[in-house]
Amino acid sequence: MSAAADISWSGPDPFPGTFNLRVAAVITRGDQVLLCTVDGLGYWFLPGGRVRLGEPSQAALVRELAEELGHDLPGAKLALVVENIFETHSLQHEIGLYYLVAWPDALDPGDLHGGSESGHTFRWVPIRELGDLDFRPAGLIPVLSGLTGTLRHVVLRSP
Repeated sequence: MSAAADISWSGPDPFPGTFNLRVAAVITRGDQVLLCTVDGLGYWFLPGGRVRLGEPSQAALVRELAEELGHDLPGAKLALVVENIFETHSLQHEIGLYYLVAWPDALDPGDLHGGSESGHTFRWVPIRELGDLDFRPAGLIPVLSGLTGTLRHVVLRSP
């Protein structure tokens, strides 16, 4: 079986735009959340990536975290379904499935560099300080501070 493609589609003119199906992890340790950036990007986001065609979202999350962090993090629970609609050079529409993951006590919180994807940088940030960073999507900041474990649907739309 060949590797499946990411679930991502870009439309040509006259309706240029991109659709992505993404998974992300809200990895917490006490009052902190793990953030990621990629060389040259200039902003922080929650670790994760695109789901591949035919891949269950939780399996995609496990794969992405193993690629980025080098760890299999168990116990993920779906916490947010996020529709993120925004403009860059064209319309972007992303459906994000965000899983709540507790950092394992047995794993050193500084062990963040075992992944196979180069150029990724990680850091722990208190959730209350997310507004002090260029964190995207910024509309998630108040949502992350109020996660209760109940599945929520969030629509973010920015110009």
